[in-house]
Amino acid sequence: MIDRTAFRRSLPKCVRFTVVGLGIACLAGLALAGLATTTNASESIVVVLLDDSGSMKTEMRTNSGNEPRMSVAKNALTRVVGQLPEGTKFGLLLMNGARANQGWLIPLASLDRASALARIDQVRAEGGTPLGQSMKTAMDELLALRSKVPYGDYRLLVVTDGEATDKEVLERYLPDMVSRGVVVDVIGVDMRSEHSLAKRTHSYRKANDAASFEKALTEIFAESASSGSNDDGAADFDRIAGLPDEFATESLKALTMAQNGEIAEERPNVGFTDQDSVANAPTGTAPGSSVPAEPKGKSSSFFVLVILVVMTAILSRFFMSKRRR
Repeated sequence: MIDRTAFRRSLPKCVRFTVVGLGIACLAGLALAGLATTTNASESIVVVLLDDSGSMKTEMRTNSGNEPRMSVAKNALTRVVGQLPEGTKFGLLLMNGARANQGWLIPLASLDRASALARIDQVRAEGGTPLGQSMKTAMDELLALRSKVPYGDYRLLVVTDGEATDKEVLERYLPDMVSRGVVVDVIGVDMRSEHSLAKRTHSYRKANDAASFEKALTEIFAESASSGSNDDGAADFDRIAGLPDEFATESLKALTMAQNGEIAEERPNVGFTDQDSVANAPTGTAPGSSVPAEPKGKSSSFFVLVILVVMTAILSRFFMSKRRR
């Protein structure tokens, strides 16, 4: 029998630890491959919250005259959804319709284009503007999916022509909603003044006619596709290369504790205030108010790399301690 003990002892510690680390990296890669079969990091996950209140019957300008705001919204949605890439996860929530399904005209899932277009055509304008509760419903669904699939670009697009009729509910939940790393875009449809959400969400666009409405809708979906397809792996690796083990461990802890629970009345305590984030807050953000977090989908590669680095460091220390004994 060949004695391999001497050979093992002759290997430099750094080589042995590197081999062990590569083994852990391979195991982690296999585990992450299971998630990759569920969704790709470049996928877009978008929920459109459509205001189907009675005021959407009001007419607005189009190239051929005037049409109801709802008709303009449906036409634009039909064209944009018809061009969405395969694999897009898409949902359409109504503020008043589809009550039997908690407002979900199109439940959030991989896009079935033919079915989605047929359902959009069925939307009718009637009712109030329960914006607060509807945004919470949409956000809870997005967060529930993100708790299972942390990859991709998660977005909530609000299309509305008026202020919330449940203003207290909106004010109660909004700070938490914009702090969860899901991008919240708003399109104000043919409004005389800016919506109250204009400076309190990630983006706001005015749509005073059919052309500007379709332009706004197209831009938002284009941003979603672009954000989801960015490859920041090399840059993410540079961020953690050479960092102390303690810092890498804390980074891993922060990333794995993503806030994916249901929206609460108060914003969760994240434990610290990032002064740079406050300094770079969007124009109009009041001091002390929540600062929208970076979308989680963009940090997926960083998340994976941190896991691999920290697991390698921990296992290396473990074997070193056993060797010293």
